[in-house]
Amino acid sequence: MNSAVVFILAVVSLVLGIIKYLSLAGAYVNDSWPIKFVELWNGFVSFFVAGLVGYYFVLVRIPSILNGTSLLISDLVLFIIFMLGTFGHLGVMSKNVTEGVAAILKRVLVGK
Repeated sequence: MNSAVVFILAVVSLVLGIIKYLSLAGAYVNDSWPIKFVELWNGFVSFFVAGLVGYYFVLVRIPSILNGTSLLISDLVLFIIFMLGTFGHLGVMSKNVTEGVAAILKRVLVGK
């Protein structure tokens, strides 16, 4: 992977994360700085992961598909991750999945 592309992707992701944070900054007026940082970090990571998935898909999967390889289920999963990250919902989705798994494990292990 080209380090210049990763650097550009990181800068673009940071800018998009800042834009997302600033669009929601009114909701975090009275919160402490760690909460504000986490929201900025979540936006950055969401856009960065989406960019990496998109970069992989364009660089690896599209040439392979154009050479005759069939589409796989993993391509659909990558596309869903890409779309969730592009629109800023990847962090929210991962939080919801994590809380759901924690609730299931709590119910199974505790028995309530």
